[in-house]
Amino acid sequence: MKTSGIKTLIFSALFSTLSISLYAQPGGGPGGPGGFDPDEMVKREKQNVLKAVTDLTDDQKLLLDGIYEEFSTSFKELREEMMQTRDFQVMRPKMEALRKEKDDLMRDVLNEDQYTIYLGIVEERRRQMGNRRANGGANQPSEQPQ
Repeated sequence: MKTSGIKTLIFSALFSTLSISLYAQPGGGPGGPGGFDPDEMVKREKQNVLKAVTDLTDDQKLLLDGIYEEFSTSFKELREEMMQTRDFQVMRPKMEALRKEKDDLMRDVLNEDQYTIYLGIVEERRRQMGNRRANGGANQPSEQPQ
C-alpha cells in the first residue's frame, strides 16, 4: 500500500511537470504545446519495430498498421482528455489500459521472438523518456536505436 502511494505520487509529479513544460513552450510547435506530437511518437515506435523485426509477413505488417493506427487515435483522445480535465490520477489507469491493450494485440500478431524484440523497443523508449524527464529535458531529441 505504501509503495503504491509513492508510485502514484511520483507519476503525478512527472505528469504535472511534463504538462507544465508542454504548455510553457512558446509557439506550441507541431502537434501541440512544446512540439510533442503523439502521431510522431507512435510513428517512430512503429518504424523501430518494422526495422528491428525483419521477418514480418505481409499479413503481420497489415495488422501492425491497424494496431498502430488505432493506438494513435486512442492515445490522442486520451491525451486531449487529460489536458482538458487535468485529472492525472484518473488518466493514469486509462493510459496503462491502452498500452496493455496494444501490447496484447501485438502479442497476438507477433511470434514469440518478434514479440520479445517489440518489448525491448518499447522498454527502451520508456527508459529514454524517463531519463529525459529526470534530466529536465523533455523536449530534447531522443536517440534512435540503430
